[in-house]
Amino acid sequence: MPPKKKAAAEPKGSPLKKAKKSFAWEWKDGTSWKAYADEDSELLEHLYATVGAKGKVVTTEFSFNQEHQTKYELNFAKMSQTNLESKKSRTIRRKGDFAAVVKKAVWEWWSDDDEWESFKDVDAQLLEKAYVAGETPFSTKKLSWNEGFDSLYIFDFTVMTQVNCESKTSRKIQRTAAGGSKLFGHKDGEDDGYAGAVGFLSDKVGDTTVMFAGKFEPSLSPAHIAEQKKLGAQSLRKQKKDYGPIVSKDEHGRKCFDEMLKNEKEFCGEWVVFYHSYSSAALLYEVQAAVASVLFRFKAEFASLPRLLCAPFHHIPTAKRMLEEFPKWKDQDHNQAFRLVGLCGTSSLLAHDSEAPAKSVFLAGYSVGPLKGVLEKLLGSCGVPAGKVKGLATEIIKLAVKCGLDCSGIPGGKKCKSGRSGHMLQIFLRRELCD
Repeated sequence: MPPKKKAAAEPKGSPLKKAKKSFAWEWKDGTSWKAYADEDSELLEHLYATVGAKGKVVTTEFSFNQEHQTKYELNFAKMSQTNLESKKSRTIRRKGDFAAVVKKAVWEWWSDDDEWESFKDVDAQLLEKAYVAGETPFSTKKLSWNEGFDSLYIFDFTVMTQVNCESKTSRKIQRTAAGGSKLFGHKDGEDDGYAGAVGFLSDKVGDTTVMFAGKFEPSLSPAHIAEQKKLGAQSLRKQKKDYGPIVSKDEHGRKCFDEMLKNEKEFCGEWVVFYHSYSSAALLYEVQAAVASVLFRFKAEFASLPRLLCAPFHHIPTAKRMLEEFPKWKDQDHNQAFRLVGLCGTSSLLAHDSEAPAKSVFLAGYSVGPLKGVLEKLLGSCGVPAGKVKGLATEIIKLAVKCGLDCSGIPGGKKCKSGRSGHMLQIFLRRELCD
């Protein structure tokens, strides 16, 4: 792992302000030149310094592109900027005093102390060069802390993870863009959305007639089932069987992927599959499965249970209601009402996904987040007497650590020895229920 090193504070009023006054980038509009915004000019200078005067790079980080996230290709040999969606190209130029210091991107990793630590400069430069070149996953042994060990490390810049192929340890990483504050990787509260909201809406009365109305009746024709069976496993219909460099090098990962594809093939006639990746929420899912096994004879040995409490579904009892409510939320899947009843997922085990591709996040899990007090809130909501909640929570965490479950995001918990903090739910829904 990278050695601990505290990032030095940025001195007031230097590199960034000096750079803005010393150089400028412009783009050609017809016959006239127009200046880029200061932050875009700094971004261009940073990319230019990283890939060189003959290099090319693709970026989405222009200030005017915040809402659209369109990919722009910058070709410094031809001094051109091309919108890869519309194919429109513009001529650009670089002006000014280029001896100025350009602010660098900051690279950090999530440590065992549950805080961000900075990579050494030499390692940060290596990662930045691969990142701006769009090389992901990026494999290397040339890391300062790896001298004498010669372990292969794989960096996935799509979901911002670092995997040691020898120890199988996965870590979250993040990048703060030069001239900006765009973060990747861990964000506070990212993984504890549902758990942190346990008890929310519990006092609200919903439409139980809608919630429990009707009984599902299978309605697929034999011909339709046969057609779907012929198409085979959902994840292999338009994607080759490639587990990616992270899972392919891990025996446990390969076996799990083989089993999940086998399940897809077996059930593809009548069922659609989705994948939900998670990490530190695992303890909460397992506790709910344990409670359900006692109260409702739920087969806890076959699956974890991400949703146990009924009250939140009073507000959004059906998928139809969710589709009506979701467009109203500016924070979309970060909205508390969604997190209480919904799960984010992808419809393929192997295809690329913009946020959490399964073959990249399987071992590390998707996101990390603080879970202070969440387990206690869950136990209270399940009817545990207030005087026994704290003691029971302590015993549960001790048992989870003993059994190898990663509890690093929970006060009193520890990181799992295996380094594999990731979990994956394979969820099957009847085809009648899916569009």
